Parts: sequence; C-alpha cells; structure tokens
Amino acid sequence: MMIEEAGEISYQVPRADRIVAGTVTDVQSFYYHTIATIEVDEWLKGPLSAKAITVRTEGGANVRTEDGATFAANETAILMLEDADVGEHKFRMVCGNSGRHPISDRDAILQEISDLPRRSGDSDDEVIRDSPPNPVEFIPPATDHGLDMDGDGIFEYLIVEIDARTSEPGEYYFHGQLYVPLGTHEENGRIGTGFRIIEMAPAAVHLNESVRTVAINFEGGRIRDNELNGPYKVSISVNNETYGFGYTFDCTTDAYDHAQFAQPTLLLSGPVRSKPVAIGLARERAQELGIEVRDVNHTEVLTDRSHEIWALDFVGNGFDERFVIHDEDDIEHWTMNGTMKGIPIKGVPAFTTFASLAAIVGVLIITRMRVQR
Repeated sequence: MMIEEAGEISYQVPRADRIVAGTVTDVQSFYYHTIATIEVDEWLKGPLSAKAITVRTEGGANVRTEDGATFAANETAILMLEDADVGEHKFRMVCGNSGRHPISDRDAILQEISDLPRRSGDSDDEVIRDSPPNPVEFIPPATDHGLDMDGDGIFEYLIVEIDARTSEPGEYYFHGQLYVPLGTHEENGRIGTGFRIIEMAPAAVHLNESVRTVAINFEGGRIRDNELNGPYKVSISVNNETYGFGYTFDCTTDAYDHAQFAQPTLLLSGPVRSKPVAIGLARERAQELGIEVRDVNHTEVLTDRSHEIWALDFVGNGFDERFVIHDEDDIEHWTMNGTMKGIPIKGVPAFTTFASLAAIVGVLIITRMRVQR
C-alpha cells in the first residue's frame, strides 16, 4: 500500500524520470505482468525521440497488485515513468495506478515541472535536450529468412538482416521490434494505428566506416505462440553507450505462417546455449537447495542485455519451481503457486519492497545467488 501523498502530482513529478502524454495502442496481459504500448503525443519531462514506448506493470491476467496500473486500448493519458531500459524504450510506472493522469492534468503537471529545483550548472537547453542525430546509416534493402537449425523443416528463428555503417566508430546496440498492424481507429477525432508486438530482440555490433551486416534474431517460439501470420513489420531502434536514437529503420518481412516456427533447443547467443545443459544446471541447483523437481512443463527464452537466457518451469512438490539460467554460475530460482504454472513471460519481475511482494496473490519465493564451482 502506498502512502497517501503518493497520489499527489507534487509527489510524483520529482520522482519520475520522464513524463509522457500518449495513447494506448496495445495491451498484452501475461499471468503476473502487463505490457502496454504507448503512442507518444508529447514528452512533458525527460524528452526522447521515441514515438512509441512500452510500459510494464506488475499484475496480469491472474495476478493483481494492490496499486498496479491498468490500461485500456485507445485510452489517452499522462504517465509518470521510471526508466527500465531507455535504449529499448521500456519503462515502468511511478506510483502505480496513481501515476496515470487525465490529459486535463497537463497544466498542473507542467507547473509542477517548472517549479522543480534546477541543478547547479543546468541550462534550459540541458533540461529539454534531445538526443543528437542518429549516426548510423542503414543501407537498404533489409532481407529476412527462417533459420532451421536441426534440419526438421521448422524454423527456430526469423533472421532480419540490414547493412549499416557509421562515421562515429563504436559499439552500437540495436533492438528490433517484430509486430503485426491491427488497422486504424478513430478516437476523439484522431486517427490511430493499432498493432500487436510479437517479440523484441537485441543485437550488439561494433560499427565503423566499413559496411557490416546487423542481424536481428527473432526467436521462433514467440512467433508460434502469438499465432499471427506474416508478413511482419520490423522496427529497429539504435543506441550507443551515451544516447538512444529511437526507431530509425523500418521494413516488412516476407510472408510466413506462424506454424513454420518453433522454440529452439540451441540458442544463437548467450552463456548457456543448450536447453539440455540448462535443464541439467537447473536440476543441480534444485539439488543444492534441497528442492524436489520433476518434469519441465514450460520453457521460455528471455533476453538479458544483448544475449538470450533460458527460463525453465519444473513440476515441483505442490508448487512449480522456476529456474532462470543467467550463466553456469548465476541461476535464479523462484517457487510459484499453482495459479502460476507454465506461464509465458517476456522478462522477470523486479519486486523491490516487501509491501509490493506481499500484495501478490499467491506465493512467490525468489532466490538468486552466484554458485561457487
């Protein structure tokens, strides 16, 4: 439960990394979290070049948090945001549902922003400064193909490739968004475009003046689970160690049927690529913890920075046991109650206080430690 003043604009504005006014174009509910896609109308604080962002809230289809924010498609609101991954345009809500405001609060919020104490050395330009122009030059056309890693006729990945170069050499991080447009709608005299995000995938490439191919690898299990056929739309955002440059390249794939894809048993990236090896590490960890586990009843491929990791749900003794394999010596364990078995997720929740953890319906016990071998 939040303190009473957490619902006040004066409390939220200084605690928000960014404040945005926008329209909800897509809401995807999972068991214990929800991802809302927001089409940006205006940045009120902490402006970025991003025209669309995603906001994660704790609480989903079967699990609720007491103060968790909820969204409805096509609604317009002002949101108080905390940075989660600015490069991927991912955010969390500040003060839960209280951090969502009607557009009529805009003037009051702007007044509160103008009253914020200025840091020593700040100038007006520094307060509203946006990212510099994108230094990466993409060289069309993009190409795409399915990758069949084991010769069974099913694709484990959809690979999208585009050549790129830059006059500012360095490490660049690309985040591809695979989605399907859902058509246009009119709301309050405005035309909006809906879309459903199927998957987001990262890549890290060192670029210089020479042309290099950037490959975005979309994992096949997510494509199959979403049950949406192509052609798919792809938007690619770029950032480096200093700036996020927003979505800077768009393309459309060839036609695909979702049934052509399946989850891989060998990842293209990550410290533990093999699924059987990951299962073995999880069983070793369960033995060290004194936990009985039986069959694997759900597997998820997650992304951790620029590589992939395994999340495995085992049938346990009355509860499901989840193990997330960050690497051979870093294995995260959760015990989940019966309402949370075999749940597809796009990430792991971050509960930072006992109060927020206690608000979850059911039992969720998290342990994570680096194993000494």
